Amino acid sequence: MVRLLIQFTEAQAKTLRAESRRRKKPVAALVRESVDLHLAAPAGKKAPLDKWQRAKLAVGFANSGVPDLALNHDKYLGELKSW
Repeated sequence: MVRLLIQFTEAQAKTLRAESRRRKKPVAALVRESVDLHLAAPAGKKAPLDKWQRAKLAVGFANSGVPDLALNHDKYLGELKSW
């Protein structure tokens, strides 16, 4: 390994530390992973997302406006007679 000194903005550092705790991985490992993804992508194109990244993007994509839908989904499905 080669040691490099990299400076981040406060916001970047805060986000990296939070992601490090969430994924239980060192910040350095996350930075290496990100650099690998960036360098593997063709110039001008974003790196492909893995299945977990795609799933995270889907969370909260739609809002039904029904606050208890997750708890009472069977009740709401039963109310739909048009199926």
